[in-house]
Amino acid sequence: MATYEIDITMNKKTIEQLKNNGFALYGFKAVKTASAGGAPLVWFQSTSFLGTTQVAWEELYQAYVSTDEIIANGRISASSAADIDLNQTMNVDKNGNVTVVRDGTDGAISINNQANPQWTCGISQKSNGKANPMCAIPLFGNMLDVIAPIERVLLMFASNTVNTGTVIYKAYSSGVLIDLTSSRQRSVYFDVNNGWDWGNASWGKPVQAQESIVPLLITN
Repeated sequence: MATYEIDITMNKKTIEQLKNNGFALYGFKAVKTASAGGAPLVWFQSTSFLGTTQVAWEELYQAYVSTDEIIANGRISASSAADIDLNQTMNVDKNGNVTVVRDGTDGAISINNQANPQWTCGISQKSNGKANPMCAIPLFGNMLDVIAPIERVLLMFASNTVNTGTVIYKAYSSGVLIDLTSSRQRSVYFDVNNGWDWGNASWGKPVQAQESIVPLLITN
C-alpha cells in the first residue's frame, strides 16, 4: 500500500497570523472520469498548524452514493458507502444498498447503478486516517460511472468556514496544485504575505483566487 506526503513549512509569524485570523488549510484531490457534471469537494480541512505541517494519505478508497444534489456550496453526505480497491465495481440497487465485486476497469473504481433512481456518487480516500469524499458525479439510472484517482492535490489557506464534502467550483484564495505521480513526497513553503513557494519545480502549479478548480481536479 503506497503512502503519500506533503510537508508544508511555515515560519512562526505566519502560523500566528493564520491562527489569529481564523484561517484553515483546505485540500482537494484530483480524479479522472469520462462522466460529465462532476464537481470537486473539500477533501480535508485543518486548523492545526506547526512549523512543518504534514498532509499524508494512503491508497485506501471507498465508493459512495448520496441523495444530495450537486450544487455550489452544498454538502455531499454519503447515504451508502463501501471499502473498495482499484479495478473493482460497487453495484447500487434501487434502495441504495451497495455491494462490491471484483470485476471492474483497470486502474479505476466503477460505480454501477442497477436501477432507475438517480444518485450522486464518488470516491473517498483516507487523509490523516479519515476517509472523506473527493468528488461528486451524477449517477443516472442504469448507468455506470468510472472514476480514477489521480495523485494531484490542491492546497490553499482561507478564512472561510467550510466542511469537508462541500461542493466548491472556485478557489477561495491563491493556492498550489501539487503533482505526486512521480514522487510520493513533496515539500512546499508558505508565507502569509508572499504565498506559496515550491522552488518553481515542474510538479507545482500556482492557482489564483477565484480561478475555476474544476478543470484542475476533474479531468477526462
